[in-house]
Amino acid sequence: MMKVLLLSCSTGEGHNHCARAVRQQLDRMGVETDFFDMLHLFGEPGPIGVEQLLNVISTKAPNLFGWMYRTGEKVSALGVTSPVYLMNTNYGRKLCDLINKNGYDAVVCSHLFPMETLTFIRKHWELKAHCYGILSDYTCIPFLAETELDAYFLPHERVKAECEQAGIPAERLIVTGMPVADSFRSEMTKAEARASLELPAEAKIYLIMTGGIGCGDAIGLCEKLLKFPDDEMLLCVLAGRNRELLDALDAARHEDPRVRPVPFTDRVSAYMRAADVLLSKAGGISSAEAAVVNVPLLHTMMIPGVETRNARFFCELGMSMMAENFDEAARFADRMVYDEKTAARVKECQRQHMPQDGAERIAAYVCGHSDRATTAEP
Repeated sequence: MMKVLLLSCSTGEGHNHCARAVRQQLDRMGVETDFFDMLHLFGEPGPIGVEQLLNVISTKAPNLFGWMYRTGEKVSALGVTSPVYLMNTNYGRKLCDLINKNGYDAVVCSHLFPMETLTFIRKHWELKAHCYGILSDYTCIPFLAETELDAYFLPHERVKAECEQAGIPAERLIVTGMPVADSFRSEMTKAEARASLELPAEAKIYLIMTGGIGCGDAIGLCEKLLKFPDDEMLLCVLAGRNRELLDALDAARHEDPRVRPVPFTDRVSAYMRAADVLLSKAGGISSAEAAVVNVPLLHTMMIPGVETRNARFFCELGMSMMAENFDEAARFADRMVYDEKTAARVKECQRQHMPQDGAERIAAYVCGHSDRATTAEP
């Protein structure tokens, strides 16, 4: 039986969703799989671990994250070894031993960090597994080109040219579409979703998503939306794992019952199906999931850098609207809810441009290429 290891990092819940969607399909094909968060694989990180540091920057100082992203692009363009690569060499020997000892035929990564570690391993030791990376954003991210894997799975044809320009060989770039879990492709209706979540059947539901770690000024966005005199409005705000944000939303709910805070949940797909409009930060995976669900999508509260690239990509293809500030967000959201033509136009573009079988394509490629021997340089 074929055996596949899937590696992610909890620097954003989307990376985990991505890996699990592929795992779901591999399991269906009878492949034995394991899934690990690499930052936690060899012991819990310390109090100032990489995961915590990046999450704090994303939630508290998103402009700093944008500066880091732009700096990363400049360093990546120079072609020098990045500090990201050096940081991820620390796990090399242990990860190599784990892969070889457990007899994995392939390793599939949904995050740059394990891709960097696998590259280091292949330069120094023998690795008895094929190595693959999934690009979970709609742009070629910094430092991807310094990794050396057997293949990279891309979310869209338009991203391929960027990756080639960055120096990744064209024959290793496989356009599959973004892997999306089954729950986002179900046939659940809006009415069924609302009933399952105990949401009012006739409300105009504005779903606000802040990502798994709870990024962005959701309180400010709610205040702007609530200025509309609409008694039918209900703001469902998914706060992720951000306890501070959840407490602030609870306080806002006492001021206005049209605000409904939602702690971290595994029912995101149901909330998307229940919504009349989704206002979300522009994570690559969550945006793809929204497009597969086919919900009117408005990108706002983007973290500068890769998320602004994702939002522009979706907006250019008509799959979302993009708001630069909360005034625009309120106007655009209201238009999507009450102008059927606007919502229908966005949904039609999603159907045209968003493939739904990314997980199947990735799983099929991994299984189809498992018979080729992979060896690393000594």
